[in-house]
Amino acid sequence: MTEELKQIKKIYGEKMSHFCREMFPTILEQEGLLTTILKEKYQEDKDLYENIVIQGKQEDFKNYIYSFLKADDDTYIVTSKKPAELLSEVGYHLYECKSEEDIQYFKKYYAKGEELCTFRGGRLRKSHVFFAVKKDVDNIKREDYSNPKRQDLYGTSVISIQFSKGDTNRLSIKNRYNHVVNNPDATFSNNLDLINKGLTKSFAEEYQLNVIFNASNFELEGYVLANDGKYYKYNSERNNIYYCPNNIIIDNFEVKKYDPSRYLVIDCFILDIKDKKITPYVDSEDEDFVGSLEDIEKIEVTKIEQGKKINIYFKNNNKEIVTIEIDKSNNMIFLNDPNLITIGDRFLSHNQTLREFTAPKLTVIGNRFLSQNKDLTKFIAPNLKNVGDYFLAFNRDLEEFKADELTIVGSHFLFRNEALTRFECLKLTNIGDFCMFHNKILKEFITPNLINIGSCFLYNNLELMKFIANKLATTGKKFLFHKQLLDSATWEFDNVKKTGISK
Repeated sequence: MTEELKQIKKIYGEKMSHFCREMFPTILEQEGLLTTILKEKYQEDKDLYENIVIQGKQEDFKNYIYSFLKADDDTYIVTSKKPAELLSEVGYHLYECKSEEDIQYFKKYYAKGEELCTFRGGRLRKSHVFFAVKKDVDNIKREDYSNPKRQDLYGTSVISIQFSKGDTNRLSIKNRYNHVVNNPDATFSNNLDLINKGLTKSFAEEYQLNVIFNASNFELEGYVLANDGKYYKYNSERNNIYYCPNNIIIDNFEVKKYDPSRYLVIDCFILDIKDKKITPYVDSEDEDFVGSLEDIEKIEVTKIEQGKKINIYFKNNNKEIVTIEIDKSNNMIFLNDPNLITIGDRFLSHNQTLREFTAPKLTVIGNRFLSQNKDLTKFIAPNLKNVGDYFLAFNRDLEEFKADELTIVGSHFLFRNEALTRFECLKLTNIGDFCMFHNKILKEFITPNLINIGSCFLYNNLELMKFIANKLATTGKKFLFHKQLLDSATWEFDNVKKTGISK
């Protein structure tokens, strides 16, 4: 292995060095050239090769790297047409937002739970904001797209075209699905010319923008191109802020790095080991999580196989130790908080990676608890009584659910779960709309004290074998929906006044 390949191995991993030896033999003949290109374009990242392979982008990546050797490459297609004209040619109306009121007008086009962070306010301080809306948008319905794809007709029927403010203007094209699809903030690979040829140059000239343009149209999911010209792998994004491994935050495309000897950037939080405190980077949406970790006496960080284990001790001797585990990219994967009793809305609502949650004293949970989490497999809260709407709404992997005291759950409870095969809550009395909507494999549902069920309960399920709800009195529309279940399952409910199907 040459010295240059050894350097690539050190920065990007052994598999990446083998890949480079195979793909770039000509560039490697010029000592140091390939390393220079990679370091200019990619932050240190041992997962880069695996992400290229997983996404099938080997050939695209090869073309991207070779594109930097081309001289006098004309990156822009020039046109005399204005942006509104070019967008009209492909079926869009273009709107420029000059006030917060202008932005809020477009919120009506977004389904509940899929609204852009842009609608939370303040975006015009950092970005130029436009919306492009298909001329026939009223005929494009969300319910017709049960398996969203970023570039499908619904996802691209309303797009927000945004340029960061400053000396350079980084482009982001935001999807109508928002976080339901991968890389929703890089629709059309953040290349306006993929919408209509010449649109990039047209925007630049019409609005005096210094647009950073990616000539190769190369895009890697889970990576963001920052103002320093480098791609950074990120764990999560919210409101144009990207939270990355290695204690890096990309804020409106500006790179911010935190000293690892003092700080840990975990999800959207900054753990200050020296000052013994944890704070959200931007807002107070997760104030209950932060509030439960106040008055810290000691923070103990140890390495484990998955990443790091963090034990938090408190000045109040009545508070028990809180344990957090993070993976090698600083994603939170485990949380045991024995001090939580009640939590409000949006508790860790943007976390997608937590795998286990334990809170033995927890009794009440508000709306949107871990609502974007996809990976949780174990939820243990033996004293939990009430939960609000959108509880684990996007989770697909939950296998163990223990909440023996649970009595009331809101709408969209476990909305996208596809892994539970048995659900037992002996004290449960009320369930809201759209609960377990996407679960297809649940076989046993045991709730002997259940009285009310909302609409579209277990809408997609075809495997139910046992349903016990002896006190069930009312159900909403499309209860269980599939009538073939009636002949195959064991039913125990006698007093039900159904507004959906008949027993």
